[in-house]
Amino acid sequence: MRDLLSLFCGPGGMDEGFRQAGFRTGIAVDVDPDAVRTFSMNHPGSRAIVADIRDLSVGDLDRENGGRFEPVGVIGGPPCQSFSVSNVHQREDDPRHDLPMEYAGLLSALNYRSPVSFFVFENVPGLLGVKYASSYSRFKSAFVGAGFNVFDCVMDASDYLVPQHRRRVIMVGINCLLHPGVDWVEPLKYMSTRTVRDAIGHLPDPVYFEKGLDPESFPVHPNHWCANVKSKKFIAASPIPEGGSLGRSFRTLHWDEPSPTVAYGHREMHVHPSGTRRVSIYEAMLLQSFPESYRLYGTLSSQVKQVSEAVPPLMAKEIALQIKSCVCRCNP
Repeated sequence: MRDLLSLFCGPGGMDEGFRQAGFRTGIAVDVDPDAVRTFSMNHPGSRAIVADIRDLSVGDLDRENGGRFEPVGVIGGPPCQSFSVSNVHQREDDPRHDLPMEYAGLLSALNYRSPVSFFVFENVPGLLGVKYASSYSRFKSAFVGAGFNVFDCVMDASDYLVPQHRRRVIMVGINCLLHPGVDWVEPLKYMSTRTVRDAIGHLPDPVYFEKGLDPESFPVHPNHWCANVKSKKFIAASPIPEGGSLGRSFRTLHWDEPSPTVAYGHREMHVHPSGTRRVSIYEAMLLQSFPESYRLYGTLSSQVKQVSEAVPPLMAKEIALQIKSCVCRCNP
């Protein structure tokens, strides 16, 4: 099977899910050097590059590949903050608004040269709101114009064994010439859910951040560290009861429920069910359904960004398996 092109790859959450479903990423692209390093270290068989999709051409991909790059599929989701309802500082002229059109343009160019079987586009549900209705319609039209039958839905990661409620718009395109009459439908939901306790209940306390720390010396995992909470209000109220909150910035997780989206506004992590600290990077990774062996690189702040923006691998795996069942058996 031909390789995938991964755009806005981040630390590789979507790629990890597709890998578990039997796919392989040939080239991955992101503007964040730390995310690209993380991707490279966890996907050694793939080529990951630091690049802005707005400056990326088919010729650039060929050069990175060492020859014509003809992916079987294109996957990825542009940065979602500009469409998120939690972003109270949205701007109409936010340059990130046009990244889906850049995605569609590159997909169209690749498909024109050598047919691409499918694409997957992921973003926040806010994109479906009234405010962005015309933009979303424009994005869909661009993908249809690129040669694809387009199917979309809103998926909650907790329905697919991810111990986290994380709702995302998933748009899947199937090449209408290669696979006429083939439809993609939302994967069947699991009857059970995984909880915070299932994911992180076994872990000891993490290392608290301070300058000069060597992650290689951390017990348990190099990402099992967290920021010190300096808020006097938090310190005075600690421990915050399980499931309680101290304003918007300090929401405590329930042990026996899935987590909310692992980070929110200003990339703040939720409070551990103990009520005394924020969750660690590693705990957030497990709540995102990353494998225990996966590792993020960069500063603590960079790791928060990476894990908070990642696609949950287990949800991506279900999307990939559904694509495989309806497309790839027809396209060996």
